[in-house]
Amino acid sequence: MKIAGVLVILILLNISSAVSQNYRVSGKLIDAKTNKPLSFGTIKLLNSNYSTTANNNGEFILHLNNGNHQLTASYIGYFSETVDVTVNDKDEERNIYLQPSEILTEEIQVFGEDPAYEIIRKAVKYKKEFKTKLNEYDYNAFTKYVIRSNVNSSFQNNTFYDSSTGKMEYGIFGLLESETKGFVKKPDIEKQIVISKKESANISRGFAIPFIVNFYDEDIDFDEIKIPTPLSDNTFDEYEFKLKGINYIDSMKIYKIQVINQSENVPQFKGLIYILDSTFSLMKVNLSTNNAATMRGIDMMNFNQKFTEFKDKSNSIFWLPTDVEIFAEGSFAGLFKFKGEVFTIVSNYNINQSAPSGTFDEFIVKVMPDAEKDSLYWKNNQRIKNTDEELTAYSKIKKTSEEKSSSISISPFGLRIGKYISSNSIDYYNFNRVEGSSLRFNLNYSKDFGRYNAYGFYGYGFSDKKLKYELSGSMSLLKDRSLQLKAGIFNRLRTLSSLPTAFDDAYNIYESFINKNDRYDYFYSSGLNFSISKKIIPQFSLGINYFEALRKSAENNSNFSILKKGEDYRINPRINDDFNRTIGTFIRIDPNEYKAIDWGDGDISRFGITSFPVIDFSYTNSSKKLLSTFDFRTYSARLSGRNYINRFIRVSFQLGGYLLNGEVPYQNLAYLRTFEDGSNPMIFEAAKYQQFLGDKFYYFNFENDFGKLFWGNIPFLKELDLIAVFNIGRTEISDKNRMLSSFNNYESTDGYYTEAGFRIRNILSLINLNFTWRLTNRRPGENFNFYFSLTGF
Repeated sequence: MKIAGVLVILILLNISSAVSQNYRVSGKLIDAKTNKPLSFGTIKLLNSNYSTTANNNGEFILHLNNGNHQLTASYIGYFSETVDVTVNDKDEERNIYLQPSEILTEEIQVFGEDPAYEIIRKAVKYKKEFKTKLNEYDYNAFTKYVIRSNVNSSFQNNTFYDSSTGKMEYGIFGLLESETKGFVKKPDIEKQIVISKKESANISRGFAIPFIVNFYDEDIDFDEIKIPTPLSDNTFDEYEFKLKGINYIDSMKIYKIQVINQSENVPQFKGLIYILDSTFSLMKVNLSTNNAATMRGIDMMNFNQKFTEFKDKSNSIFWLPTDVEIFAEGSFAGLFKFKGEVFTIVSNYNINQSAPSGTFDEFIVKVMPDAEKDSLYWKNNQRIKNTDEELTAYSKIKKTSEEKSSSISISPFGLRIGKYISSNSIDYYNFNRVEGSSLRFNLNYSKDFGRYNAYGFYGYGFSDKKLKYELSGSMSLLKDRSLQLKAGIFNRLRTLSSLPTAFDDAYNIYESFINKNDRYDYFYSSGLNFSISKKIIPQFSLGINYFEALRKSAENNSNFSILKKGEDYRINPRINDDFNRTIGTFIRIDPNEYKAIDWGDGDISRFGITSFPVIDFSYTNSSKKLLSTFDFRTYSARLSGRNYINRFIRVSFQLGGYLLNGEVPYQNLAYLRTFEDGSNPMIFEAAKYQQFLGDKFYYFNFENDFGKLFWGNIPFLKELDLIAVFNIGRTEISDKNRMLSSFNNYESTDGYYTEAGFRIRNILSLINLNFTWRLTNRRPGENFNFYFSLTGF
């Protein structure tokens, strides 16, 4: 690490130490009339920018030096209260009681334009003035994530009856807590320093980054979903407003305004906001997302946020968040259901003061090397008190995780041996027309979050009477894992297309058993491979690879089927038996801007923050000088990208081609990838498997995600996405390579092959339905294809 970087970190730690005071002042915020706790009220150290927020039970914690202090507590609908607290070499407890204002107006009758519109106009005007003056600030935050689920960390039932609500509730699946130092600078630069963190034992690596959404911003950005806020410049194009009542803090009038989303088909909020009369500043929000704004797997998100006035050195006033409460519910495949609670307390603002030099570098998040703290530290510094349930969950999950790390566990999905070794049970059995029934055992090894990986496979086919095996491994080296090594040896039955996934194999077993429709073509391959690649910079990668294999034709050895016993399987095509040895290179040019996370343990993760197209080139040489049977070269290029243009235009595309020259054997010909090639994200959906081959292949695949455009407000359809698909491809083959092919029952396209269709995605959070029609190269019985596929999470 550079010396300058070390100095920056030391400065930041000193800043953190300056605001982490010596003694705890804790207590409850209470309604003086009913004696009930006031949830999420604001408690501020008078004449400072240091504040905190009470939790759901009204409990608050501040850290103060020795001396006399004045604390001011505020809550909408109550008179503020200022109390004196003296800290004298020990922790102090002090409850604060607030008196209701007794002044409340609800359901205002309106004729003509609702007064809420003029209030919002003035609030938007104030926002613009406010944002103009706010150039840079930093803050301290304490964040806690509580993840609840209907299954526990061992994927067993995790529900219980809550007598207080009379309902079945989810238990805690995982917890995360952290202290962070945040920096924000115009226009949209942010940095988070993780000072301390704690997570439950079933979360291998994580930290509770405060998601400081700010409803003074133009929109709340969830990557590909951007939701305009009620104070955005174009708010009247998105929302309707209604004045629901007037409330007070002390004698200050606060408008309670209902935010009504104009559509369920575009991402918007709905709920309530509170605006202060005198300045038209935002005081509080309680907003939920509409159907179109929910992300995959999430059914609902609710945001609560309060604002308090803070001052810079010139005594200019700024209204900034004092907390963020986020609640989410969702499910995956209707089976794994969860609730997420995020509570962040934001405090100790430094406004319009320049951050230390070097703060805003490539790292958006930096975890300090000593961020893991002991229990004494958390006892003294925790800003949100753990409930008894949370303390029990920490202990229980730790015990369960320790037992799992040294035990053997069996589930419907496979076998796990300790922390690093697993076996996939869905791949234990296979059936196809070449092997017949086969038993296959596999082991997977993964350590340090995928830095080191190994895979082993051993199997036997009962019809072809052949043993198969594979042993492969990979390593990602250097701090940012930019140097990758891969190697393997194998003796396996391969498919002519991309290697099918375990789920593809499972579906093929079904098709073979029932319909005698083995979807793949096979050959035997025995050899080894090796590759090394390096990201020279995030925008440029270079690699070389070596491959050699003895490849032999495979034959039909089984004719078994449950329902179609009188029919035969189609013949497995012969390949050009050969010895193939290749040396190749590949290049990736990625013009995107990258940021990084420094995990504090020597690892660095980089991720793109722009979405420019990426270019891939590859070259492979199979030469007789390398003792290959056939002498040919393969050139390929691809331009691919994903772009979010607006809520209805979310484009994915790839444009590319293959050129093979020399003596190209049948098994190396380029082909239109079809839905049988499950490992490819973009495919030709109406083409038949291995139908169009050639030694030249050009393609363009295009998809647009319209989201919930047509059915966002229909309850049982609101989770579905509509995807439009359009594909163009062309294959050509020379007479020489056509004559060379060991199997000739394939075509080259007549001009350009084109198809169009659509996909309905996310049915039951699991299934896609795909509908595609050929526009050219039409054949009787082959012009329409319907199939289902699994949604990737």
